[in-house]
Amino acid sequence: MGDNLEVSLYAQRFEATVATRVGGGLPCRLVGRHCESGDTLSAGVLLRNPSPGDLIAVPATGAYTYSLSNNYNGARRPPVVFCGEGGSRAVVRRETYEDLMRRDLS
Repeated sequence: MGDNLEVSLYAQRFEATVATRVGGGLPCRLVGRHCESGDTLSAGVLLRNPSPGDLIAVPATGAYTYSLSNNYNGARRPPVVFCGEGGSRAVVRRETYEDLMRRDLS
């Protein structure tokens, strides 16, 4: 929902892995931060020994993830990072609370 509407709107399914333990594991459901029925990022993805604090890598998130981003429930939009050939670079910065409140009138 707030992180990737493609799953709810288009029934997309995206692969994922624990960044430090790539491949295999048990089927898991990755969910977003809004705790609602449509707030699933990926269902049935195999994760090896997932635990709180793990970084989850999703190699592809669909064509519309960034363009459908929103501030559902006042959540800030996440950054966009391109990764490849052992490196990464931020291409869109994480939204700040100041960004979120910028259009509000006093």
